[in-house]
Amino acid sequence: MFNTIFKGTLLSILIFFSTSFLTVLFQINSPLNRREGYSELNIGFPFKYYHEFIVDCPTPNYGWDANNLINDCILIWVLTISVMMINKTIKTSSETK
Repeated sequence: MFNTIFKGTLLSILIFFSTSFLTVLFQINSPLNRREGYSELNIGFPFKYYHEFIVDCPTPNYGWDANNLINDCILIWVLTISVMMINKTIKTSSETK
């Protein structure tokens, strides 16, 4: 049980970093989201936890939403642990038959 939770925690960290990187990557250079110049950057899936935009000044305006960051981390951790537990349960039940 502890081993599954530990592996699930490490896997959920990797999944969180991957989804965050993909949200940045799709906004910077996506064939679906091509823009001329730089206007806005949002990081986070499904909750947006970082927002940066340039209005008409040399310094960007940005902000973090710590609640959405924590919600993203918890959601990904719960989903990862749940899938691992279900997979382990199915695997053990098929071995006993």
